[in-house]
Amino acid sequence: MDEHARSVRGMFTSIARHYDLLNHLLSLNLDRRWRRTAARMAFEDRRPNAAFLSLNGRKRLRVLDLCSGTGDLALELGRRCSGAGIVALDFVAPMLERGRGKFRRAGMADRIHPLCGDAVRLPFRRQSFDVLTMAFGLRNISPVEEALAEAARVLRPGGRLVILEFAMPARGIWRRIYGFYFFRVLPKIGRWISGTSAYSYLPASVALFLEPERLCELLGQDGFVEAQWQPLAGGAVAVHTARAPQ
Repeated sequence: MDEHARSVRGMFTSIARHYDLLNHLLSLNLDRRWRRTAARMAFEDRRPNAAFLSLNGRKRLRVLDLCSGTGDLALELGRRCSGAGIVALDFVAPMLERGRGKFRRAGMADRIHPLCGDAVRLPFRRQSFDVLTMAFGLRNISPVEEALAEAARVLRPGGRLVILEFAMPARGIWRRIYGFYFFRVLPKIGRWISGTSAYSYLPASVALFLEPERLCELLGQDGFVEAQWQPLAGGAVAVHTARAPQ
């Protein structure tokens, strides 16, 4: 594991206890809506809420939620499609432990399986999953290209990719208002509640991350097709979708 990965793991370990509270507080609870949108888009051309889904002659849809954290997106995926078996993978064990409790309380412990692992070295065979999702984790991975290549490797032909990630709004008054909150107010609230400087990393990582158009280009370079994105929250969040080639 390189120095960047060790630093990110240490940071998220330090804030695991406050992670959900700060996610909801700092986003004004909009993060819940964003994850519901991502879950809907993951299954939008499937039959949602079917007890079993027939796909390529199989009875069960296999879903991989990368950078799953405390499992909020995995839970939304489980609610959206009761016929899905979901692997919630993250490389920060304390975050997964919190997710494990959520899965149990939601009655989904038999369908959502937490797994500690690295997104750039996935412990799965080729073409193992029908759907792959990732919420607010891609910008923490280096190099991004390796994570996308691994995603392409483990998705079955025609499999669906959905990535939810922060972005910067286009120019204008909203960009100035959002920038003031994101770069000045949010880190102070995060530091006050968590007792760490981890929430200064968030806006810095977003400012340095790929613009949505560039991420779509990378998806195409890694073999994905139909790569596109749409803005949420006035462009503060982008949801990307693509398919593994048939």
